[in-house]
Amino acid sequence: MKRITALLHAHRLSDIVHALEAVGQRRLSITHAHGLLSAASTREQDFSVELGEHMTREIQLDVFCEDVDAASVIALLKRHGRTGQHVAGWIFVADLTESIPIDGVTE
Repeated sequence: MKRITALLHAHRLSDIVHALEAVGQRRLSITHAHGLLSAASTREQDFSVELGEHMTREIQLDVFCEDVDAASVIALLKRHGRTGQHVAGWIFVADLTESIPIDGVTE
């Protein structure tokens, strides 16, 4: 199993989630974050008083998929995450050793 983490521009999220759902990928987590990606527009930026510089509103998207699906998930993220910038985000891939469903049975 793989954990594919993508740091993306927030305005690409809707298209990406719809594309993931269309191919049956539903195990995902979305975290709103701030980072140092180049902003696509000034609307994506906030000034961080703590850091003393502009930060870009980003999304951290984690997709948990079977090994055989990893390449297609990565291709989907690259295709739908594009912004026209040279670097529009980053994708990281990690191996997972186990996946355990939480069921409704009480012990």
